[in-house]
Amino acid sequence: MWYKGKRLLLTTLAAGLLYTTTAFAANVQMDLFYNGAHHAYNAKEIAIVIDGESYTDPNMPAVSIDGRTMLPMRGICEELGCTVTWNEAARQVYAVSDTHTVVFQIDSKTGYKNGEAFTMDVAPMIINDRTMLPVRALATALDIDVTWDDPNRTVYIGEAPSTGGSTGSNTGTNTGGNTGTNTGGSTGSNTGTSTATTGKVSKVTVPASKTAAQNFVITTTGTFNRCEEVYVSDNKVVLDFYGATNGLSTNISATNSPFVTAIRTAQHTADNGETYTRVVFDLTGKMEYKVTPNAAKNQVTLAFEQVEIKSITSSHSGNTETVTINASGATGATVTTMQDPYRTVIDMPGVKADGIDEIINTDGLEYVSEVRTGWMNGTTFRVVVEASDLTQMTWKEENGKLTVTIQKSTLENLSYNDSTNTLILKKVKNINTGSIKHKDAYLDGYYELTLPGDYSDVYGYGTLNVNTSQIKSFTISTTGGNTVIRFNQNIISAYTIKDTGSAYEITAKNPQQVYDKVLLLDAGHGGNDPGTSGNGLTEKTMNLTMALKVKSYVENNSNIKVYLTRDDDSRPANADRAKTANQIADLMVSIHMNAGAASASGTETLYAAHSNDGNGTLTSLQAAQAVQSRLPGALSTTNRGVKSRPDLLILNSTTVPAILIETCFLSNPGDALKISQATYQDAAAKAIGDGIVYAMNKYKLR
Repeated sequence: MWYKGKRLLLTTLAAGLLYTTTAFAANVQMDLFYNGAHHAYNAKEIAIVIDGESYTDPNMPAVSIDGRTMLPMRGICEELGCTVTWNEAARQVYAVSDTHTVVFQIDSKTGYKNGEAFTMDVAPMIINDRTMLPVRALATALDIDVTWDDPNRTVYIGEAPSTGGSTGSNTGTNTGGNTGTNTGGSTGSNTGTSTATTGKVSKVTVPASKTAAQNFVITTTGTFNRCEEVYVSDNKVVLDFYGATNGLSTNISATNSPFVTAIRTAQHTADNGETYTRVVFDLTGKMEYKVTPNAAKNQVTLAFEQVEIKSITSSHSGNTETVTINASGATGATVTTMQDPYRTVIDMPGVKADGIDEIINTDGLEYVSEVRTGWMNGTTFRVVVEASDLTQMTWKEENGKLTVTIQKSTLENLSYNDSTNTLILKKVKNINTGSIKHKDAYLDGYYELTLPGDYSDVYGYGTLNVNTSQIKSFTISTTGGNTVIRFNQNIISAYTIKDTGSAYEITAKNPQQVYDKVLLLDAGHGGNDPGTSGNGLTEKTMNLTMALKVKSYVENNSNIKVYLTRDDDSRPANADRAKTANQIADLMVSIHMNAGAASASGTETLYAAHSNDGNGTLTSLQAAQAVQSRLPGALSTTNRGVKSRPDLLILNSTTVPAILIETCFLSNPGDALKISQATYQDAAAKAIGDGIVYAMNKYKLR
C-alpha cells in the first residue's frame, strides 16, 4: 500500500481523535517531553538491528520527530563498545571508544569527532530526559554503516540484510521506481522504497468559492513514490510527497475556503536521502477530512466534510455551568474571549446550522446571561456565550462536542475594562498606593504589583483571562502577608494607578503613553546563534555586555526609558525584535561586533531609510550619525562611517528609527584587545549612550 499515515500526536488531543488507517501492526503510544512541552506520540514502532541482532532500548524507543528518526544514544553507543558520559553544565554528551572521541552538543547541528567539526542535518535532542540522535549523525560520528529500511521501519546498524533497504549503489534497471538489481554494498534484489525523484509538485487546485465543496487537489508532473500524512497539530494538515521535488514557487493564501487559511510548501530530504515535498494546509481549527490518492500516483485529493450543527444545549451543576454545541464532527472552531460584556465567541466556518435558534434557552443558569447565534459573512456560524464578569470560561472540543465551561471565579470586588485595559478594584479597604511595589519582568512576559498588606479577604485569589491585545490575563495571589497582582502581557506595558475615591484603577498602557522617550536596546545574536568570534571573544557575549553597559549609562544620564530585547543568553527572533520596537519604542539600537580579514578593523553604524522619513521626526540616519560621530574616537578605532543597509531585517522591518552598530572587529587582534577591556567597554558605552541621548533630545520623536 503506497499511501499511509504517520502521526505525532499532541497531548491536547482527545483519545477519540479520528486516526488515519494504516497497515501498521504495532504502534508505540507514549508521552514525549521535549522543547519544553508534552507531546502524545502514536506511530508505528521503529525497530533497531545491530550487527544482525535485534536491539531494544530498556529506557527509550526510537521515535520519529517531524519525519526524522531519532535514536536513543546511550544504549546504542554502549552496545557498540563506547563509554558515554554527560556534561550537565555544558549540555554535552561524549561517546568514547578506542578509536573515537565524539562530542555532541544538545540542540546544535555541529558535533566534534576526534577534534574535527562535522555538521548534522538535525541537532541532537533531549526527549524524556534521554539524549536522542538522528540516524545520520550516528553514522557520521562513529564511522559505521547505518541503513534505514523505510517500508519495514527498521534501522540497521553495522551489518544490514542483503535485500531491502540497502543504501548501496544501484546499477540495475529500475522498473516502476521501486525495484532493481542492487550490486553496490550487498547483493540480491532490492525491493525497498525507491529514493529516486520522479515527479514535481506542480499545482494545488482550490475550491471554486467558500460555499463550494471544499476539495483541494495536489497534482504532480510525473509520479511520486508515496504520500504520507504527518500529524503535527489540530490546525494543520501536512502531506509529504516522497520522490517529488517542489515546483510551487509561492505559497497560496487565496484558498477560497472558510477554514483553510493558507497553503505552504517546502522541499526536504529524508533520513535515507530521499527527496520529498511537504504541503501544509493551515486551518482555523480541527476539521474532519479525507485524503485520497489516485491510482496513477500523480494526484491526491484532500476533501473536507461539511459538519452539521445539530443542537446547542446548556446545563447547571454546582458551581459549574456548561454550554454544549453538538455537531456531526470537528467544527474547525476559532474561540476567543472578550470583555465588556464578558463573553466567549465561537466561530465555526463552513458548517451547516439549519434549525438552530438565534437565542438558546438558558433557563436555570446563574452565571450565563445569554447564548445567541448568528451568521458572519454568510459562511461562518457564530455562537456567543455571555456571562457575568467574575466567572472563568474555558472550552474544549472532542468527539463532535464543543463544550464551554463556565465556573464561578474565586476573585471578587473587581472588574476589568478591556477597552482601556484597566483593572478596577473596589475600595473596600484602603490601599496606600505610594507603597505599592512594582516589578517589571517584561522579558519574562509579566508585570507585578505587590500591595502593602494582605487583601485576600477583599479581592480573593485566582486568574481571570482577559485576552486583549495588551494583556492575556491577570492573577491575584497572597504570599508572605502581601497580595500580588500579576499581569501576563501580550506586549510590553507600563502601568498607572489611580485612586478615584470609590475604586483603584490600574491601567496597562503602551510605554509611549507613560514616558516621553522610549529606547529599545538590542544585544544581537544570542542562544544557539553565537554570531562571529575571534581572538578568544564571542560576539553574542560581547553584544550583551555592551548593551547592559549602555542601558546603565543612559538610565543614569537621561530621562529616557530603556528596554532590552534580551538580558541573558537567549535568542529572540529578529522579526520579534523589530516587532517590539514598532510596538513601544521611539528608537531601536542594535549592538553587534564585526568580522573579516585579520587586517580589517574599525567601527561603523548601519541604517536603512524608512518611508516615513522627512516628517520632521528623528530618522535612522540622524541617529546613526549621532552615534558614529562619537564611538570611533572613544575606542580609538578606524572610522568606517555610516552605511545604508536596507537588506538587514532589523533595519528594514522597523517603522521607527533603528540603527545597527558594528562596534569593532573581533577578528582584528587590536580591536579585540580593546573591546575585551572594561575601560574601553565603558568608554564605548558612554559614546553610544551620549549619541543616543543627543539624538533623542535634539529631534522630535513623535
